[in-house]
Amino acid sequence: MNRKEMLGDEEGILAYTLAKVSPNESVAVIKRIEKLPLISEVTLVYGEYDVLVKTQTRNVAELNGFIYNVLRRIPHITMTTTMIVANIPKKK
Repeated sequence: MNRKEMLGDEEGILAYTLAKVSPNESVAVIKRIEKLPLISEVTLVYGEYDVLVKTQTRNVAELNGFIYNVLRRIPHITMTTTMIVANIPKKK
């Protein structure tokens, strides 16, 4: 589901969350995250973090509730850092 389909004419909030995951648990965590609402993409990454999650919400309150009440409660997620997109360039 793309941003327009999800939010209609509202701008909404596009955010990326980086998650640290317990060793050897990244694939299981990704499979669980993929099934959640508000997720538009989830990817395994290398470096300081293990998983990158792209979310689209109606507002900051919805994003906050999702991060604290859903994402951070998934077993084996040990830490998250969320970045809200400030500007989305229009496609030509």
